[in-house]
Amino acid sequence: MASNVGKIVIRGLRTSAIRQDLVRTPIPVFGVAGTYAHALYSAASKAKAKADVAKDLTTLEGILKNQKVADYMHDPFVETSQKLSLLKEVATKVKMTPTVVNFFGVMADNKRLNLVGETAAVYSRIMSAERGEVPATVFTAAPMDDKQRKSLEQALSKFLKKGEKMNLTVKVDPKILGGIIVDIGDEYTEMKYIDMSTASKVTLYTNLIRQNV
Repeated sequence: MASNVGKIVIRGLRTSAIRQDLVRTPIPVFGVAGTYAHALYSAASKAKAKADVAKDLTTLEGILKNQKVADYMHDPFVETSQKLSLLKEVATKVKMTPTVVNFFGVMADNKRLNLVGETAAVYSRIMSAERGEVPATVFTAAPMDDKQRKSLEQALSKFLKKGEKMNLTVKVDPKILGGIIVDIGDEYTEMKYIDMSTASKVTLYTNLIRQNV
């Protein structure tokens, strides 16, 4: 089933000795899923299989987008052994690495298979940080064309440190009326929030008018 080394890593994470033995992640991670993702990153690093593990987990995330599969993995009335059997079947079909298969076993031993999707997402974020990527989300009132997006990326790049690159996501939100709202970073990094939306200006001016009445 799961490797003995993997079990020791997970069950002994609370001890400083084991913590020191783990390969350090490029960003701090939190929570139970973060703990598992850190252990998996460490195991993958030592096995020189970080990229392969990332590929396997991306495949897994795609499968978990199927609501029926996601519900099955989160259903407390489904036996852990059945969930593990499903994951192993998938792993065999797509030829996942032994590191990932062993890790499924570790999570099953600790009855945490309901966190497999969240763990995969955190691992993906760790790998993104390793590539120097900084997430940024921009909200606009209307879709941007390629020229506007390129100009925005150039402007936002000034917020980055040397060696970092922007991983930009643009979302349309008609409620902001006009202008843009920018979120740079996430819960794992320093965050910057820039609100240049028309809606925020309307709120500001409205509040000022009320104060003067």
